[in-house]
Amino acid sequence: MRIKQLILLLLPAVFATTLPAQTIIDLNSGSVRAKDIDDYRYEKGLNERQEKDSLAYIDHLTRAFNALHADSLDEAERRFFQALKTRPDAPGNYIIRYHLGQIEMARGKFPAAIEHFTNILKAHPATHSARYNRAVCYYEMNSLKAAADDCEALLRNQDESKDDRIRVLVLQAAVYTKNKRHDMALRSLEEILRLEPGNAAATLLMAGTLESLGQPQASLEHLNAFIAAHPDNPDGYIARAQLEVRLNMKEAARIDYDYAIRLRPAEAALYAERAKLLIELEAGGSARKDIERALDLGYPRMQLTELMKKIKK
Repeated sequence: MRIKQLILLLLPAVFATTLPAQTIIDLNSGSVRAKDIDDYRYEKGLNERQEKDSLAYIDHLTRAFNALHADSLDEAERRFFQALKTRPDAPGNYIIRYHLGQIEMARGKFPAAIEHFTNILKAHPATHSARYNRAVCYYEMNSLKAAADDCEALLRNQDESKDDRIRVLVLQAAVYTKNKRHDMALRSLEEILRLEPGNAAATLLMAGTLESLGQPQASLEHLNAFIAAHPDNPDGYIARAQLEVRLNMKEAARIDYDYAIRLRPAEAALYAERAKLLIELEAGGSARKDIERALDLGYPRMQLTELMKKIKK
């Protein structure tokens, strides 16, 4: 490329306030001169190339988002990378990298997703959605210290909406629970319930946390209140049934599994769990029907082998 061309690209904005608009500084000769026809032709070609690249960039992004909408992750990823290649310095490319990170999350490739989100945060540290997703990835990888650090960083941000803060607190509580720091999890959950007293996720997590802190009766009362407030939420019945099994309240657990299955009839795992309970209640015939239903719904046969042996005995 000629020096003259470099000047056309790099210097007009710098000298705009001191020189006429049609002036060229030629570093090769050290002279100042007026534009000629070659300069205009070069600028016209440059503008045409930039316009063409912009159109291709927009086309790749449009096709990428259409592919995401259709759950075609491979096609979306390919189009996003083509957009980056077409305009590698576009100011909004960090948003493309964010979506690439989400694609890797959907595939369960958490280290690759973390790399995308970390690169975004280096250049744009206030991109809270990238930090939240990175925390989720760390949680899934059992990198609990890193997940907790990202949650703390997000909670220090005073500009977050109530909903965003609750979302981070739920993740923080899950991190602490997984790390067996139940007292810290309780604090996070209490803050959620102060912000939103009817939050279902926090209420269910609170019940599990209370049991882990050696308060099973308080946990049961918590679940009773949740079910009274949310009678159509199967998660409440499932959580209470599981607690009742641990408390040896088997008949009560059976009733709760009945409610849960009525509300969520296509969940194979519920039939498998109820079958196990029915065997303990010596209701082998009913247990066999539940096992058959679980298999029909796609539950792995190998995981039911031991239960089937118990029925045959």
